[in-house]
Amino acid sequence: MDYGDVSAAVTKAVPRVVEVDSLERSRDGFGYRLSVGLVTDSAKPFTSDELDTVIETIWLTLPWEPGTIKLVAGVTTDDGEDPVDLRAAASELDPLSVTNAGQGGVSVTGMKSRYGAWTAPE
Repeated sequence: MDYGDVSAAVTKAVPRVVEVDSLERSRDGFGYRLSVGLVTDSAKPFTSDELDTVIETIWLTLPWEPGTIKLVAGVTTDDGEDPVDLRAAASELDPLSVTNAGQGGVSVTGMKSRYGAWTAPE
């Protein structure tokens, strides 16, 4: 599956994201869902600005239109990985529709309403 430059674009746009992993496309009731794992440099919850930038960057960079974007984040620790909470930040991103996903993760829909119509990256 082609994910374009999503990984590089997200780590460049949001410096606290040190790696994008687990990119996966699947079908859902909104067309296609993109599932994304974010590895961060801190266990601190995301701000709404940071999460907004991640979602918008994915929306502008992905070479196919996602109906849903599912995001989970974690920070590497000596014991493995701890989840990073995205829920509070996502709740501030009107008019996106947000549901909880995994430990502190979110699934979002309604990107057209917030970021405009999807177009293929050039």
